[in-house]
Amino acid sequence: MRAVISALSLHKPASRRLGAAAVVLLGSAAAHVVVLLVSGGEWAGPVSLRKPITFGLSIGMLLWTLGWVIDRLGSRPRLEKGLSRALVISGLLEVGLITVQAWRGVPSHFNYTTVTDLIVFVFMGVTVAVLSVGLLVTTVLAFSRPPTDPTIRLAVRAGMVLVVTGLGIGQWMIELGNDFVEQTDRVPDPVLAGEAGVPTFPHALAFHGIQVFLAAAILAGFAGLAARSAQRVVRLVVAGYSSLMLWAIVQAAVGQAPVDLAGVQTGLAVTGIALLAAAGVQLLVGWRQVRAEKSAGRIDGPVDGPVGYQTGALGPVNGPVRYQTGTLEPARETDTAVPSVL
Repeated sequence: MRAVISALSLHKPASRRLGAAAVVLLGSAAAHVVVLLVSGGEWAGPVSLRKPITFGLSIGMLLWTLGWVIDRLGSRPRLEKGLSRALVISGLLEVGLITVQAWRGVPSHFNYTTVTDLIVFVFMGVTVAVLSVGLLVTTVLAFSRPPTDPTIRLAVRAGMVLVVTGLGIGQWMIELGNDFVEQTDRVPDPVLAGEAGVPTFPHALAFHGIQVFLAAAILAGFAGLAARSAQRVVRLVVAGYSSLMLWAIVQAAVGQAPVDLAGVQTGLAVTGIALLAAAGVQLLVGWRQVRAEKSAGRIDGPVDGPVGYQTGALGPVNGPVRYQTGTLEPARETDTAVPSVL
C-alpha cells in the first residue's frame, strides 16, 4: 500500500495545487451522491444532481492526473505555476457553475431561458476555453519535456493525444446541442447525434484514457516487468483502448446507441477488447515469471527494475525514490539503494 501511495504522490507545488483542487471536486461529487440517495432524486434529466456528480468526478480525476503528469515532466517552475493555476481555477469554476444551476433547479448547459442563465452558460464556455488551453499546453510539454522513463512517456503522450481528441468531440457536442435548441426550443439531455448516437460516450473515453494507460504502466512496474515487456503491455493497452474509442466515435456519428452492436464498426470494439485482454494476459504471465525466477533464486530483482523507479519517473522529478535494502523505508546515505518496491 505504501508503494502505491508513493507511486501516486504529488511533489511539485504546481502538482500539489492540482491535487488539492481534485480532492475538493471529488469530495463534492461524493457529497452529491449522498444527497441524491437521501433525497430520492432522479438520476436522469437536465436538472438532476447527476451533473455535479459526473462533472466533479471527471474533472477531479483529470486534474489529479494532470498534476501527476506535470510532476514527471522536465521542470519549468514559472510555467507550471501559471499552468496549474489556470487549470485549477477553470476546473473549479466549471463544476461550481454546473452545481449552482443544479441546486437552482435549472439546466446548466444550453440554457438561454433568462439573462442569468445565458450569462452562466457563456461564462461556463469561457472556463472550458481556459481549461482547453491548459490541456493543450500540457500536451505540448508532454512531447517537448517528457518523462524520462520510456514506459511512462508512452502512456503520458498517448493519453494526452486522447485528451486533445476529447476537446474536439466536446466542440462537436456543443454544435449538436445548439442545433437542437434552435430546432426544438428545448434543452437536450443528453445531446444526441442522429437518432440515438451519444457523443458524450466517446467524449468521456477520450478524457479518461490517460488514467488507464498510466495504470497499465504503473502495474507493469509493480509486477517487475523488464522495460521492453512493460512497454509492450502499455502499447497493447493503448491500441486496444484507442480501438474502443474509435468504435465509440463511429457509433455516435452514425446515430447508434452504445448498446446497439449492429454494424461493421462493432469489429473495432471486438478488436479493442481482444487487445486489452492480451495486455492483461501478458502482464499476468510476466508477473508470474518474475515471481518464479525470484523464488528459484535466479534473480534478485527485475532485469530493468520496476518501471519508473529506476529513472525516478514514478517518484519525485529530482531523482528516484531510494529504499533500504529489503524494506520500504527511505535509504540513509550509508544504505545500499535498491529499485524494487515489491
